[in-house]
Amino acid sequence: MNDTEKIGCCGAYRKTCREFEKTCKGCKPGYLDGSRDLSRAKCRMKKCCLTKGHITCADCEKYDRCEIMQFFLNHPGYKYSKYKQALEFIRAHDYSAFMKAAENWKNAYGKYPEQDN
Repeated sequence: MNDTEKIGCCGAYRKTCREFEKTCKGCKPGYLDGSRDLSRAKCRMKKCCLTKGHITCADCEKYDRCEIMQFFLNHPGYKYSKYKQALEFIRAHDYSAFMKAAENWKNAYGKYPEQDN
């Protein structure tokens, strides 16, 4: 599994999940190699993202106007704002910068390095 497979389509970072390596199938494993049937997935975001061949929804040209994405990101709750922050960070920088920022996180989200403007 490559490191970007630990980033959910929504921007959640799954490497920090205690169950990820044991029992949790996560967002992507199995769908990428065909051992799980993507057509049976319940998450519309995952189906769309993986069908288009994206790593996350940050890669999509329709990100800013996607009904599925905007509905998800506009849920009330702190974690949704953090997932949006992750996707925006990836869009502004890249996956390697995200992975470097996330390497010491204890949760599915965390702090980002301060950027020069």
